[in-house]
Amino acid sequence: MKQLIPNKYLLPLLCLSLLFSSCKKELDEIEIDPVVAWEAHNKFLYNQRFIVNLYAAEAEDRLQVLGMYLFSKISHARKGAKVSNYVHPFRDLSHYNYPMNSNIFTGAEDGSLYFRSVSDPVTSGANLRIYAKEIDPSFLEFELVMSNALESMAISENNVALVPYRYANEKTGRSGLRYFLVKLGVDKSNQSFSKIVLEEVKILTPAQEGGFVRYMRSHQNNFYVATDWGFYKISEEGEIDFQMPDQVAYATFEHKGELYTLARHGRQQTHALFRAVSGQSWSLDAHAGNAAEWFNYIAISDDVILAFRHSQIFEVEVGIDKLQLRELDNTGLVGHTITSIAKVKNKVYIGTQSGLFSKATEHLLTYKEVEN
Repeated sequence: MKQLIPNKYLLPLLCLSLLFSSCKKELDEIEIDPVVAWEAHNKFLYNQRFIVNLYAAEAEDRLQVLGMYLFSKISHARKGAKVSNYVHPFRDLSHYNYPMNSNIFTGAEDGSLYFRSVSDPVTSGANLRIYAKEIDPSFLEFELVMSNALESMAISENNVALVPYRYANEKTGRSGLRYFLVKLGVDKSNQSFSKIVLEEVKILTPAQEGGFVRYMRSHQNNFYVATDWGFYKISEEGEIDFQMPDQVAYATFEHKGELYTLARHGRQQTHALFRAVSGQSWSLDAHAGNAAEWFNYIAISDDVILAFRHSQIFEVEVGIDKLQLRELDNTGLVGHTITSIAKVKNKVYIGTQSGLFSKATEHLLTYKEVEN
């Protein structure tokens, strides 16, 4: 005998069936957004693939690219990015990462310092060359940081450069460490081009002349230098302040108005994150594992710090008792050795030894999926 379902139960069952059908349809229609890959720039191919360093001239909406053979400018001031290329005189760029600011890009080779005009890189008379022995007759050789990702010397946005070198110390009979502090100007009186001019050179001799320079960077109108003897702050006037005697720093960056450094410290040479709290005082904010030294760190804005190693990129979060790295998606970058990162307007650029890559800023903080 047939079992009949009373009419009063049919309507709820029908509604429930329609609800499940609707939910299933919605779930079927949900699609995961595809990952936005890093895109290779089509103007940096063949012998222009090796990118040494990048610099974001934010006020001019311009990316500056130092390559193995060319210095390039990518202008974002107008619709569509315009690329301009210029020959430069440098040869040792496979070993050294030369620095830039918005006015000058610089290098040091064959006992000479070169300061090239960003606005007129190949114009005769616009650039400056300084012979080191004419400034210091005891000069032996430049003591540059040898790295593909760490800048080999430093230049500030105020057009002051700090260049380490070794000199012959007649008292000891050995070589010692010194610095050229070079103050430069940009002469715009000539209507045809802007000229780099020398205003002053100082020779700085630290109390501890031994060891090697491991790291140097310009921040907040000062230079921060790490040697085997410790961590120094050198002002743009040439004043040397010994910051931390037992610390060997390997990164500095600014974040939300604060200056940070990562360093090995103490007798055990453990790794830690320090924050500047006054002119000569630093607070140990967080301990870090030994792996922290494997990475290079850069703040691409006041809010975002990135780290990179080989072809991997990470978002860095810092704070009291906090140093956290979270890996970002690197689709399109795998197999490319990263040398530098910069942000211009709404685009992030990554320089590698095999091309220039970019991605819209809105897609930068896409985290890499963790494989189970």
